[in-house]
Amino acid sequence: MRTVEVSATCSASPEKVWEVMADPFRWAEWLTIHKSWKSAVPAPLSQGDAATAAARVMNMPVAIDWTFDRVETPNVIEMSGITRAGVSLKLAIGIADMGTASKVDLSVSVDGGMIDSPMGGVFQSSLTGALNTSLRNVEALVA
Repeated sequence: MRTVEVSATCSASPEKVWEVMADPFRWAEWLTIHKSWKSAVPAPLSQGDAATAAARVMNMPVAIDWTFDRVETPNVIEMSGITRAGVSLKLAIGIADMGTASKVDLSVSVDGGMIDSPMGGVFQSSLTGALNTSLRNVEALVA
């Protein structure tokens, strides 16, 4: 299993950041690996909800069956997923109040498939870049 963790400071309150990051219909605006939803999506998100997403990683399309394991407004979303190829994923979003700003943490853990091959390091580097771009997108949306 490989885990990628990135963080950034956004110049907005946790509530404003949450409005963007917790709205599944806005994920294509900021989460670079997310392309669309292939199933009905619950809104607002709640623990135990599930949805299927179309994603693209290293220019490869992938469908992910997500389950929302933990949702705590306006600070935490934790989800677990599995692809059609049997790759397991975990995605965690954390938003912390820093007074006049928010610290945003993104963490993705991947187990199986390409991540366990010699290409794993390239995959991990690509994912790190995608998540850092995603955080810059969030900052632009809440600024």
